[in-house]
Amino acid sequence: MTKRIPINTKNSVFFIDPTDILYCQSDNTTTTLFLQNGETIVVSKGIKLVQKMLEGNNFLRPHQSYLVNRNHIILIDKTPDYCLILKNQIKIPISTRKRKEIMEIIKSSVINTNSF
Repeated sequence: MTKRIPINTKNSVFFIDPTDILYCQSDNTTTTLFLQNGETIVVSKGIKLVQKMLEGNNFLRPHQSYLVNRNHIILIDKTPDYCLILKNQIKIPISTRKRKEIMEIIKSSVINTNSF
């Protein structure tokens, strides 16, 4: 069983299993957590603090405004604007500076690296 983490919002404290988080999107001073069940939770923390809170739970940072759960990535779209495609068909941009790093992280987490 995965350890749930407390997420403090203005009015509540949610106890969330990190595996239920698809991705997080930052708007400078707030970060929105997007959950598998379609719910969203808005916290008054920057994405750096959320990333630290989720450390060790299989998240990666493909862009300055996004934090993504690697377990929910199904595709890397390598067309001119690189992006990650999640299970729910959400597209997450990969910044130009992070492309090589993200590709290496993804490759290192795949068991069979042979391509068709």
